[in-house]
Amino acid sequence: MKKSILLSLLCVTAMSLNAQVFVENFKTANVGGNLEGYNNWYVSLKATEAYGVSPKISEGALFYTGYYGSNIGNVAELDSVVGTTSATQRISTKVIKFENDTLKAVAGEKIYTAFMVNISQHSNRSYRDFFTYEGSKTSSSTRGRIFAKVNTAGDNLFLALSKNSSTAGQYIESTSIPGLTLATEINHLLVFCYETIEGDDNDIISLYIDPDLSKTEAEQTNKLIASDVATDYGLTAGLGINLRQRGIGAQVGGIRIGKSWDAVLLGVGTDTKQINIDDNSIYSYGKTIVINGIGNVTIYNLTGSEVLSSKITGKLETSLNQGLYIVRFIDNNGKVVSGKVEIK
Repeated sequence: MKKSILLSLLCVTAMSLNAQVFVENFKTANVGGNLEGYNNWYVSLKATEAYGVSPKISEGALFYTGYYGSNIGNVAELDSVVGTTSATQRISTKVIKFENDTLKAVAGEKIYTAFMVNISQHSNRSYRDFFTYEGSKTSSSTRGRIFAKVNTAGDNLFLALSKNSSTAGQYIESTSIPGLTLATEINHLLVFCYETIEGDDNDIISLYIDPDLSKTEAEQTNKLIASDVATDYGLTAGLGINLRQRGIGAQVGGIRIGKSWDAVLLGVGTDTKQINIDDNSIYSYGKTIVINGIGNVTIYNLTGSEVLSSKITGKLETSLNQGLYIVRFIDNNGKVVSGKVEIK
């Protein structure tokens, strides 16, 4: 009996740890202010990566249907002019922590980083990495790079991925995914995954591009897997993320990092059941949706299809099936608020 109780407690503890999510949505940042200096973001301590100027905070959240980090806070703005040459590149770093514990790679586990990005048509026409994992405060220790470039016309976007190489032929490009076409100036959701495997120099880097959040991780098809060989993260190295200004103009927002696809992308198993946006809040209990306001509400499933539309005066009883839904609320003054709820 004691053994069964102990096993149950261990399972609950493991699930709780996997459900922890680091969130960076720049919600409390000063609009127009520097990213560096906000919430422990700092400029790279490597001199050759500390030129240019800090990314700025811009007003307005990005939206991607079904994503738990969608439509919250503000964005970090990467300037396409900064970093066009190596003499002006700027790298801004954030060490990831769950409360006081720095996130570290663990053999047999994955680390997921999800974020929304809107790439400017003015970005560089050759590949530049704009988002990377970083494992050192004092030297370059990149173990995962996401690259972007745009075509001559500026309307098409291309992404690439590597573990640490910036050499053509060693990174894998989004053009390798049949039928995938990406555009500039629209929101994209990227899921950056580091998988730690027992052994040396064999960890795997993956990138999911605009995933279908009505499907499981295993069902996703828009996926790149890094093919270059590079040293693995040391298991004692604290993991950080870098926003890199190297000629790619972009808005980045809704960053969520954890060890579970469902927790990071869908909020499943996390303690956060309510999304607060300004004075309105959206949450649910059972099949009831509660909104702090009076107005009209529209509810969508994770495929983006409308499933319910109604007037609401604070509370709406529904007969929705169990699952996650996007709720869009317009109050009587015309204010629009969106959030995600879980119907049980």
